[in-house]
Amino acid sequence: MILRASLLALGALLLTACGDDEEILQGERIAVRPHDVVSTGATPGALPPASPNAAWTHEGGSESHLVPHPALGTAPSRVFAVSVGQGGGKDARITSGPVGNATAIYTLDARAQITATSPSGERLWSRSLVAQGQPESDGFGGGVSLGQGSVFVTTGFGEIYALDATTGAVQWQQQADAPFRAPPTVAGRRVIAVARNDVATAYDVQTGQILWRLTGARGDAGVLGGAQAASNGALVVLPFSSGELVAAFARNGRRAWAAAITAGRRGLARSSIGDVTGDPVFGDVDVIAGNQSGSLVSIDARTGRRNWTHPDGAQDAAAVVGQGVFFVTDQAELIRLDRSTGAVVWRTQLNLLNPRDDDLAARYRGPVVAGGQVYVANGHNGVQVFSPTDGSSLGRLDVADGVAGAPAVINNTLYVLSNSGTLHAFR
Repeated sequence: MILRASLLALGALLLTACGDDEEILQGERIAVRPHDVVSTGATPGALPPASPNAAWTHEGGSESHLVPHPALGTAPSRVFAVSVGQGGGKDARITSGPVGNATAIYTLDARAQITATSPSGERLWSRSLVAQGQPESDGFGGGVSLGQGSVFVTTGFGEIYALDATTGAVQWQQQADAPFRAPPTVAGRRVIAVARNDVATAYDVQTGQILWRLTGARGDAGVLGGAQAASNGALVVLPFSSGELVAAFARNGRRAWAAAITAGRRGLARSSIGDVTGDPVFGDVDVIAGNQSGSLVSIDARTGRRNWTHPDGAQDAAAVVGQGVFFVTDQAELIRLDRSTGAVVWRTQLNLLNPRDDDLAARYRGPVVAGGQVYVANGHNGVQVFSPTDGSSLGRLDVADGVAGAPAVINNTLYVLSNSGTLHAFR
């Protein structure tokens, strides 16, 4: 029997509708697993020491999406909440979280407006990137990244911009053949973006000149937002809607290897959607990525061979810290795996349905591991906090209208962007 929650999750993720409304069955909705912590008895291993993190340049923290362990107080409290643009609704949605450094925090709202906010909550500048003659609601999607002294922005209008980080002035602009579905990735002197037509393009960070293009395998449908490419400087791992991952040399776009995330949960309609939802995390010798339909994989970064496969999908990128892999599954579980083997250390069931509207699946972004704790943002009431040792709940940071994108940790401060377009800072 297909779970109602699974169909609802599919409806929230698909870029286009796929069928008529179906009848809502009566009766109590029961989670797949109990709402408690299940430990396997495996030794979780210690996290590396936390250290101050001066910048969060991409979603996931860096161009590789690997951040060792940023420092953060054990009981952060809100220091400000300021509007940074328009929130999401039925016709548009915020799809990415904040990035920033010691000077500014950068956010993209649901109407293609980028805003720079100081670490004290003051607006520094704002710029609309709505394409001329287009409805502003059509520009949602894409995101923001930092590198080489500039801010790089992709939009749902299929445009990519390089902006001056201090003033917001346009340095260059390019138009792609399709909307962008994820933020760009800065790999040295190149900025790389994957459009919804599954074409990855590398641009020169200084001039915007197109350096190379690579076309991936097309999927039948993609998910809202999509995954961001990851890079270790020399290689870039490109995610495509078919579930294909392609590692290419950043300097010329030549393929080094390709792999596919193809497994899905049997009996679920969304299992036919292979799109990569867990941004690839590029470690020293491994790449970890997942889809939304029932698979998370570890791949040897040198050869493309698979190290292990875990039979749970990923709602967002995994947090890889030391020998721990933390992620939220397609069945709304927070899981810790052993990085070497893929073995489950513990799993904690989260709300499967939105507590505010149980006709909707609960949405989760992150996690982020900081200051010795695991932070998971949700789309209904804030950021939940868990123990990395056993998965037990440690509390919640309240964001009344829910969180839209993955959190960022910069200089001992946790930043989240809410569904209403409000930037919250906890320190």
